Amino acid sequence: MESLLETTTFVLHKVAVASRRAIAERLAERPGLTLWQYATLAELDDHGPVAQKALAAALGVDPSDMVRLMDELLTGRLVARARDPLDRRRYQVTLTAAGRKALAGGRGVVREVEKATLAPLTAAERATLLELVVKIHRASVEN
Repeated sequence: MESLLETTTFVLHKVAVASRRAIAERLAERPGLTLWQYATLAELDDHGPVAQKALAAALGVDPSDMVRLMDELLTGRLVARARDPLDRRRYQVTLTAAGRKALAGGRGVVREVEKATLAPLTAAERATLLELVVKIHRASVEN
């Protein structure tokens, strides 16, 4: 019988769940930024300014949950929302200076958790692992 520990996707999932939990717990120690808020700010930093609907799709968040998340970020002044100059029917969401500062703090937390999670690996192994999981991710997004 095959062990679950011989199933790569199962092991990746278990590591991801534990890492995500650790990141959420560490972010919770610092008031003002949840895991989903961090993810939203990071996505905006990578691809913003962007329409709220596109942001929800990129994060895989239900649009109704995105409204609540956006309200939290707007209340905290971590993002700003303005009419899209190319399509006045839509809004674009952008990071604010406070959002960039919160994101920087969140990235520090993520780096610390990732460092602890991947501590058993050498630097070369960590680089290879990242290369391989990004390759898998890109292929899954394209399909």
